[in-house]
Amino acid sequence: LGLWFPHENFATQCQLPVDPPRDTIYFFEALAVCSAIHFIPNMTEIPSKMLIYTDNSNTVAMFNSLRAHPPYNPILLAAVDVLLQHEVDLRMEFVPGHENGVADALSQFQNERVLMLAPAASFFNFKPPQNALGA
Repeated sequence: LGLWFPHENFATQCQLPVDPPRDTIYFFEALAVCSAIHFIPNMTEIPSKMLIYTDNSNTVAMFNSLRAHPPYNPILLAAVDVLLQHEVDLRMEFVPGHENGVADALSQFQNERVLMLAPAASFFNFKPPQNALGA
């Protein structure tokens, strides 16, 4: 999983969790969005609005409609809890992966490529929110 916060040059990544739910085609994309939302409490200034780009249209639809298939409910609920607690409006938009090169490179641990695209990037590791994983 890779997350890119361009205004802070903040790049973060983690290995994929083991034993993800079965029959969940876009599980990791949704988990990445939830993880980005869970960074809100750690931001220097809590935003009133958050825009997240992803290259998965199912993830965009899930978060924009707040409707999910049952295996995705823990991810959606974990994200919405943070958004409500901090009064943040979320907007999701689709962007083709080739147009979001830094996030794509981060998710593949291609850190040299990240630095070519964003020389000031600072790298950090993270763990996805455990409540989003059903824990």
